[in-house]
Amino acid sequence: MKDIYKVFEFDLITKQIEPYCRTEIGLNKIRSLVMFDNEDDLKDELSHLKEMMGYIVKYRNLKITPHKDLTNMFSLIEKGGCGNIDFFYQVSLYLENAKDIRNESSKDDSFPFIMELIRKLEECDSLRNEIERIITKDLQIADNASPLLRDIRKSLHQEKSGQQKIINQLLLKYKDYLNNERVALRNGAFALPIKAHYKSRVDGIVIDESDTGLTLFIEPSEIIASNNKIMRLKEKEKEEINRIIDELTLHVLNHLEEIRIDQEILCYMDFLLAKANYALDEDDIVGELVDERIISLKGARHPLIDKKKVVRNSYILDKQKIMLITGPNAGGKTVSIKLIGLCIIMHQCALALPTIEEAKLCFFENLYVDMGDNQSLLDNLSTFSGHISSLKEIVKGTNNRSMVILDEIGTGTSPLEGEALAIGFIEYLHKKDSFGVLTSHFDGLKNYALENDYILNASMAFSEERIEPTYHLRLGVAGKSYGLEMASRLGLSNDILNTANQYIESKKETDKEITLSLLQHKLEENESLTLELEEKMNEANKKLLEIEKEKKNLLALQEEIRMNAEEEKEKIIEETKGKIDAIYEEFKRSESYKLHEIITAKRNLDLLHLEEEEEEEESISLKINDYVSVSSFGARGKVIRLNGDKVTILTDTGMNLNCKTNQCKKVEKVKKTTNKTYVPSYKVDKKVPLECNVIGYFVNDALPVIDKYLDDALTARYSEVRIIHGAGTGKLRSAVHDYLRGRKDIVSFRLGGLGEGGVGATVVTLKK
Repeated sequence: MKDIYKVFEFDLITKQIEPYCRTEIGLNKIRSLVMFDNEDDLKDELSHLKEMMGYIVKYRNLKITPHKDLTNMFSLIEKGGCGNIDFFYQVSLYLENAKDIRNESSKDDSFPFIMELIRKLEECDSLRNEIERIITKDLQIADNASPLLRDIRKSLHQEKSGQQKIINQLLLKYKDYLNNERVALRNGAFALPIKAHYKSRVDGIVIDESDTGLTLFIEPSEIIASNNKIMRLKEKEKEEINRIIDELTLHVLNHLEEIRIDQEILCYMDFLLAKANYALDEDDIVGELVDERIISLKGARHPLIDKKKVVRNSYILDKQKIMLITGPNAGGKTVSIKLIGLCIIMHQCALALPTIEEAKLCFFENLYVDMGDNQSLLDNLSTFSGHISSLKEIVKGTNNRSMVILDEIGTGTSPLEGEALAIGFIEYLHKKDSFGVLTSHFDGLKNYALENDYILNASMAFSEERIEPTYHLRLGVAGKSYGLEMASRLGLSNDILNTANQYIESKKETDKEITLSLLQHKLEENESLTLELEEKMNEANKKLLEIEKEKKNLLALQEEIRMNAEEEKEKIIEETKGKIDAIYEEFKRSESYKLHEIITAKRNLDLLHLEEEEEEEESISLKINDYVSVSSFGARGKVIRLNGDKVTILTDTGMNLNCKTNQCKKVEKVKKTTNKTYVPSYKVDKKVPLECNVIGYFVNDALPVIDKYLDDALTARYSEVRIIHGAGTGKLRSAVHDYLRGRKDIVSFRLGGLGEGGVGATVVTLKK
C-alpha cells in the first residue's frame, strides 16, 4: 500500500512549518513527524501545543536562538575525545539562551508545562563565563586565555615586526646587488631579487630564479633565522592552545548533563514554538482527542489550497461511521477525502487543525487509503487488480479503531459488479465497526446508502444554473454525477446527449426508483437551505470572534495604560517626597525655609492616595442633622445644609465647613469632643490660639502679625482659624483678604457667619 503521508501530501505541511524552526534538532523533529502510536502521549503533546499557543497570544514568543545539534560531540567527549572551538561556542550559546529565557520569560502558573520546562533550564554561569573568556566572537582563542599564550603571542608579534626592520636593513645593505628595490615573496618566504653575478655576495639560500636566469631570489640567512624562531613560537602557541582546549573540554565534561538538558529543552521548545506559530499564522485550532468514537471537523479547509479560493466544509461521523460521498467529477470529492485523511494525520502528529471550531477526533490505530491509479507495470497488475490488492491488505488489518479511505471503490470492472463489490466491502467495514469514507458514481451504491441508516450519504453540490460545481459538501444527501450536463457544456453533440437521456429515463421505471428520486430531490432542497443558513451563521460567528478579539485587545491596552500611569505616579510621588525630605533636613540646619510649607507639602503627598480613593467613591446619602466625619479635614460635625453634592457641616469647634458628600462618612456622635488638631512632628514652644485679633492695628502693622500667626497655625496643623479685624471702614478687612489671596497654603476664606463675628471676622481654611 502506498505511503499514507505521501498520498495525503503531509510532507508539504511540514515544509510550511520548517521556516519557523531555529534549531537543527527542532527542524529535524518537524521533518520526521509521524503519528503517535500511544494515545496518552498524543493527548499530552496536544495539551503542550495548546498551552504554548496560549502563552504566545498572552505574552510573546520565547526567544530561541539558532542552535546546532551537539549530540555527536557529547558522545565524543564522553569517550575521551576533545572539543573544538565551534563546539565550545555552541555550548555557550545554549547556556546564554537558557539564562535569557529564565530571566525574560513571563512567570505565569496558568502555563504549568512551560514554566516547568523553564525551571529545568541550567545556566552554568562559571562554564559560560570561562568559554566567553577563552573564545572570542570571531571564534579564535583569546590572547588572555592563559598568561603563557599571551607571552607567546607577544613574542610572535615582536618577531614579525622585527622582520620588517631586518628587511629594510638588508635592502639598504645589498642595494647595489638588487635587480629592483622591492622584496619578493617566493614560496611563502621573503626573498631579495639579486643579480645573478652577485650571488656569492649575499649570505642566504636561492629559492627561485627568473625566467631569464638573470635574477636570483635569495632568502637571507637573517630572515631564515627569524622564520625559524617564528616557527618555534607557533609550535609553542599550538601546544598551549591544545592544553587550554583540553582543560576546557574537562570543564564541559563536568557539566555535560546540564548542557544536554538545555539542548533537549531548548530544541523541544523550538519544535513546539514552530508548530504553535504556524498554527497561529494559519488561524488553526488544536483539536480535542476524545474517548468517544467520533470525527467532528466543522468548517474545515484544505491547508494546501489558497485561503482566498478554498471552500470550508464540515465532516461529521458519529453514530454513522461510514460516509459515502457522491457528486460530479472535479466537484471536490477527492479533495474532501484527502482533507479528512490529512486532518487525521495532522491531529495524530499533534498539529493544530484548519477548522473554525475545535475539532473532536478519536484515536486511530490504523489509517488505510486506496486512491488513484493502482496499475503497476512492474508487477503486471491492472487497475482493477491493484485495487483488489489494496482491499485485501485493508481487510487483513482493519478493526474498530481503523479509518479506511477509498476513492472510487469498485472501479475497473463492470458497473454492476463494481456496485456489488462496493456494497460487500461497506458491509464488511460495518461488521468490523470501522470508520470509512468512500467516493463513488454508482447509482446502486447511492440507493443502498439511502436504505441503510449506518451509512451517511453526502454529496458535492452542483449549480445547475451555471452548470459548474460549488465544492460545498452536503451531508445526508446523495449527489448526481451530472456527467451529461458537463458533456453538454463541453460541446458534445445534442444527438448523442438526447439518446443518452432517453436511455436513462427508460431505466427509471420501478416505483422504488421513482420514490427514491423524489426523496432525493427533497433532501437536496432541504440541504441547500441548511447550507445557506450555515454559511450565514459562520459569517456571523466570525464577526463575533473578531469583535471579541478586538475587545480583549482594547481591555489589555487599557490595563497597560493604567498600570503605566500608576507606576509613573508612584515614581513622581517618591521623587517629590525625597526632595521634600531633603528640604526638611536642610531646614534643621537653616532658618531660611518656612517649616509650614514643608509640613503642608509632605501632608499633601501622604494623603494623595487617600484623596484619589475618596474622589472615586460615590456620594453617600445624607440628611440634615446627620453626624459625619471628614477625614481630609480632620473634622467632625453635624450636617446643617445640603445643596446637591455639596454639604455644610457645623464642626465640633463651632465653625462651618463646606465640602462634598463623597468626602463625608457617617459616624456615631460622641458626647465629649475636643478640638481636632494635628500634633506637630517637632516640639511647639507655645500654645497657638484658634483666632488672631488685629482690631485697632494699621494695615502695615496687622499683616506681619497675621503672617506669623498663620505660620504658627499651620505648624500646629490647624485646619481652620479666625482672623478678627472688625467691621470699621472695611480697609483693614480688604487688606487682609488681599493678603490671604496671595498665600498658597490657604484653601479658602470667608466672612464669619452667625456666632462667628459676622463681617468683622474672616474664617480661614488652611491646607494640611
